[in-house]
Amino acid sequence: MSLLKEKLKAPPLPLSVVARPRLNDYFTLNDRVRLLLIQAPSGYGKTALLAERLPALEQEAAWLRLDQRDNQPARFLTYWRAALHKLLDDTYVLSPMADNTDCIEQLERWLGELPEQRSPCRFVVDEFEHLTHPDILAGVAHWLRHQPPWLTLTLASRSRPALGLASLRLRGELEEIDLHGLAFDSEEAHTLCAEQLSFPPTRVSLERALRKSGGWILALNWLVERTTTRAGFDALVERLSGAHPDFVAWFDELLAAALPSEERELMLQLGVLERFSPELMARLLEGERLTQRLEAFEQAGLFIERPDPHAQWFRFQRLFGEYLRHRRHELNLSTQRRLHQRASQAWLALNDPVMALRQAILAEEQEDVASLLTAQGPALLASGAYALLAQGFALLGEPKLSKSPEHTLLYGWVSHGQFQFDVTARVIGWIEAQLDEPEWQALNAEFATLRAQLAINHGNAERAAPLAEQALAVPARYLASTPLTATAILSEARFVQGYLEESLQRVREVERQARQVGDHQRLLWSFCHQSEALVAQGRLQAAYDIQERAFAHLERAELEHLPVAEFLYRIRSQVLWEWHRLDEAEQAALKGIAVLDNQGERWTLQCHIQLAKVAQSRGDQAQCADHIRRLRKILSEGDYHIDWVANAHATLLAWWQSTHDMDAVERWRQEAPEPIAEHATNHFSQCNVRNHARALTLLGRYEEARELLDALEAHTQRLGLVTDANRNQLCLAAVAWHQGQVVQASHHMHQALGLASRTALVGSFLRLGKPLGELLSTLLASNTLAPLEQARAERLLTLAIRQKDFGSARRLMLDETVIANIVARPDVPELIRTSPLTRREWQILGLIHAGLSNEQIAEQLSVAPTTIKTHIRSLYQKQNIRRRDEAIALAGQLLAHIQGE
Repeated sequence: MSLLKEKLKAPPLPLSVVARPRLNDYFTLNDRVRLLLIQAPSGYGKTALLAERLPALEQEAAWLRLDQRDNQPARFLTYWRAALHKLLDDTYVLSPMADNTDCIEQLERWLGELPEQRSPCRFVVDEFEHLTHPDILAGVAHWLRHQPPWLTLTLASRSRPALGLASLRLRGELEEIDLHGLAFDSEEAHTLCAEQLSFPPTRVSLERALRKSGGWILALNWLVERTTTRAGFDALVERLSGAHPDFVAWFDELLAAALPSEERELMLQLGVLERFSPELMARLLEGERLTQRLEAFEQAGLFIERPDPHAQWFRFQRLFGEYLRHRRHELNLSTQRRLHQRASQAWLALNDPVMALRQAILAEEQEDVASLLTAQGPALLASGAYALLAQGFALLGEPKLSKSPEHTLLYGWVSHGQFQFDVTARVIGWIEAQLDEPEWQALNAEFATLRAQLAINHGNAERAAPLAEQALAVPARYLASTPLTATAILSEARFVQGYLEESLQRVREVERQARQVGDHQRLLWSFCHQSEALVAQGRLQAAYDIQERAFAHLERAELEHLPVAEFLYRIRSQVLWEWHRLDEAEQAALKGIAVLDNQGERWTLQCHIQLAKVAQSRGDQAQCADHIRRLRKILSEGDYHIDWVANAHATLLAWWQSTHDMDAVERWRQEAPEPIAEHATNHFSQCNVRNHARALTLLGRYEEARELLDALEAHTQRLGLVTDANRNQLCLAAVAWHQGQVVQASHHMHQALGLASRTALVGSFLRLGKPLGELLSTLLASNTLAPLEQARAERLLTLAIRQKDFGSARRLMLDETVIANIVARPDVPELIRTSPLTRREWQILGLIHAGLSNEQIAEQLSVAPTTIKTHIRSLYQKQNIRRRDEAIALAGQLLAHIQGE
């Protein structure tokens, strides 16, 4: 039999393969591990991982790449022997295959002919799922039990091979990489885009693509291969779904090849569930051997995951689950509704009201939904299931809701939680019209609390406080959290009025009571509110420490899904940005967006503000522009608390300042909330007035700006708003600097440095721009600073210089238009045109020219050093470069075109 040599070699790698060093721990060669199993459905990069990692780790390996015809013992053994010979020197020749011998006997003979000692190596068998013949599987299992310690069998397979894995696992002789390990993480997806795309997708879109795809490499490649612009990428991410025609066709082919028709119907029935267990299947479905059939699905590699390997719960990979729900129309409508009804009842029996309500809504059973909302509404509200509750209310309709005091109350809280304050006001109108009715009077405490909450969100602390006190004076009948909520509103009212110490005392009482009754959502809120009050007092380190307690509770109680978790991530990002810990600030904001991914984009406004601030602090104009566009879109679609609005406007003003768009600044002044300095008793009112002062400064109306800032300072002194005082002094310094009053500007900067000894602000200083460097240099030369102030001024000056220089370079390197113009020039090397560099390679070329080492470039770009080496190798190959000095020379020539030299 002639052998195909291609089947005995590692497959060729694409030019832009993504290095995956985070999986190195799975590739340790030792005497203990007999088998490395890489098992996942198609498209997870099993083969590419082995072909990339083994050379990178300098591990010797023989390859055998199987196909369907190899599921015959004689053919299989012939190829097995040929692959083994790749690991042996000329002194070892395996005996020819005997006639009519079984696999176990033949493999045992070859085992006896292998050397006892040899340097460690691997025997890689790819596409092992093609082997189902019982004699072959028995032979390989026998081989595993007796193979020499220098050899590690390494299998890549879509299905789980029947090789006695359980015993290998219990003895510690098995390493496994499943689809969770193979799924791309954020850094790997970022590298993929840098290799394949000429533009950088926003981190928000990239993280969303990862969540929607589950890190499935096939889906991520589908994204990058079909987009040529950032806007196109964003639009395709929105359409990324298992119901997209491309994926429907792909999954159709997969199931047609893998399952008979009756098993396909069972799969479609399971598709109504987001997660399932054998117990739930028994409650939901009719049929025999359900557990065994489920195990067969899992073993066949049909995109079924175990979120917890120690539990009996399963779920479909996200895109595959969406595909199954899309294909539900193959079941008749009555069957679908019956399945949803039974699923709702099953989830209720398993004490999961969220899943019970979701299935009842899908069944479109209004009576079931209404009774679930009444009975389970308080628990669902406490769990933060606002979007799901809103779906239930939409099914019932407002006329029906307005007749039930319980439904009206829940609807009011849900609309408030989704920032639909006009709907909340309409609900309160229903309440006030029926409050004389006995059944409505019974919920008087709950209704007063809802009215107080809307008042505080409109900034009316004077109305909110007495309503909250009224709520505390009568017992709650329906929502057990009412007294805690009312106490929290009182705390927030005192915060709005500027009485920070009293607010802190009240919120600590909320924390104590929340612990007593086990109200996790209110407990997390109390931590967040304490953090905000401490930040207002200039105690950022104390605020950070409170956040640490909150994160510990979040992890311990597994509450990462609650909307209040976004509040925590957001305020963490704000503190980290002020401390100029930009990578951590970005990650916190991205996590906040991930928490609310299914709730709607409008919830994520504050996190998008943070991402824009981070991008601007890095000097990344392209990314910042995308974040600005997104947050302006979100702002236009909702009615938000002044806190959110003022924060967003501060970021917009900083953006317009950097782009010299004074027309936008003037338009903003005409439309922005009025600056009422006499009411600026809290950080968001202070921010709104300070925004107007900054706008006036940009427009050259310095005296008007100074008047507003002086009025703010009266409140900061009286109420102890230390952080606002620090930011106001920076704005006063900018006003004086623009007026040419250097002495006065230096005085305000000196005041700001003194306050920063308490607040530790950095981000607000760096936002000042050009005046900062000149004023700091003047102060440092004057020798008038205290030692702590001098150290802070020196650090700020270093950061300001570094930020400016790198920011300018990075913007140039990332500007696709500029790069296109360079490539089009006749005096640019021909290789630049015929072998174009990726955006990441342009970046790295510029950083090489700047004199950075590989490790420094990796740190600058927040990627692994091995990734940088891969990029440099590709860059050198494309441009026929052999040494670093040649790269520096090429970079100098190209950068001269960029800089016009």
